[in-house]
Amino acid sequence: MFNIPCDEILNKLPIGELDQEIDGFMSSITELLPDERLKRVVSLATKGILAGQTPVVTGMAQSVSRLDTDTWPAAKRIYRFLESKRFSHRTLRKGLYRQGQQIVERENPSYLVVAIDPVNFEKPYTKESEGVSTVRKSTPPDLFGKARLTPGYPAITATVVNTRVPATTYENWFSYKTEDFVSENREIYRAIRTTRWLYPGLTVRYVGDAGLDDQKIFAWAEKYGGQFIIRACHLNRIVQVYNARLDRWETEKLQGLVETVPFEATFQVAFTHAGKTRVATIQMGWLKVRLPDTQQVLWVLVAADRAKNRTLVLLTNVPLDSIQQAKQVYDDWRLRTRIEHGYRFDQEQGLDVEDLRVRTLERMRRLFTLVLAAAQFVFYVMDAWPATAILWLRQLGGKLGIVSDRDGPYLLLQGLSAVLQAVATLTLLAINPFPHKDFSYG
Repeated sequence: MFNIPCDEILNKLPIGELDQEIDGFMSSITELLPDERLKRVVSLATKGILAGQTPVVTGMAQSVSRLDTDTWPAAKRIYRFLESKRFSHRTLRKGLYRQGQQIVERENPSYLVVAIDPVNFEKPYTKESEGVSTVRKSTPPDLFGKARLTPGYPAITATVVNTRVPATTYENWFSYKTEDFVSENREIYRAIRTTRWLYPGLTVRYVGDAGLDDQKIFAWAEKYGGQFIIRACHLNRIVQVYNARLDRWETEKLQGLVETVPFEATFQVAFTHAGKTRVATIQMGWLKVRLPDTQQVLWVLVAADRAKNRTLVLLTNVPLDSIQQAKQVYDDWRLRTRIEHGYRFDQEQGLDVEDLRVRTLERMRRLFTLVLAAAQFVFYVMDAWPATAILWLRQLGGKLGIVSDRDGPYLLLQGLSAVLQAVATLTLLAINPFPHKDFSYG
């Protein structure tokens, strides 16, 4: 078999296309680095993250082509990159933001839906890593089905979720114990401010879960010319509702208004979870309110699923003057779940970002940024490559060819990993064949 030149075998794999695409996609990061050697490490680390599906440096280095280097020299290059004094994590972060700008420019949406979501990453048994904090994790729960307190690090990302390829507009891996930490609200403020700085000419619509139900966040979004759609958490708050008949604002509890709002539209919505799709009938109503303290005008959108006895209450500064506008606001908020799917891809069966085995915050932040960039690259390949190439990679990644196949990023990642691992295996065999002759029988 190995009489055939190694290049002839490797040319049958899409390694040339992968190298070219990774270099091009990561150019927004590498252009900011001061040294050619550092630039080459970005592509090396990206391929390692995809091949090993891990941010562990030795796992990343294991997958290198042995025609280029060996495992230990590759690991040393990545370690030097993580500790280099010639740049900081902010340099990589700026390159990630440029990457997002290129994605948005290519897809050219009429406005941006940006999901802001804090998340906690668990580092079990960690005691001595720099800035390790105590975080609250609800998945997996404790023995009683409740959230746990565990060592770890908080993080936050803001991501454009109405493009085919997700684009990061803000990210930070931080610690509650370091001097640069002010508060989680400050991180949300920075996410809003940075997003506006990156996209000054576009309308930005922020979507968030109940944790962002805060009047300060409402004010920050409007301060920077943004719109917001946030799930209401505090239904016992006092608001003022406009009485058109008497031409005055009247004080009411939000809970009472939600319970009595007249429904003005009914439509069907498909919900997909764990590979199963459920069609629900949603009744929708809305009303205009004002916050007594700030006099900020908001609209309250109420969406009720009677079959499940669930009521969703959304607060927004987008004027709800028609059924079409109300449904658009509801659909935009539903896009928020894409950031959670992205976290799962980064965190669990995807790239396993929680398994950062470095001990300083600076190195963690650099690796976190590289993992986010690698995840965006998978979605970019899924969007940009021909359908036949994507099918080939998914078949390599374990696609069964049955109706229940879920053709998402996980199978594609496994296919990319298999290609890169094949290159590492074949090049090692070409240089150093397996020692069959050293086995003895009998």
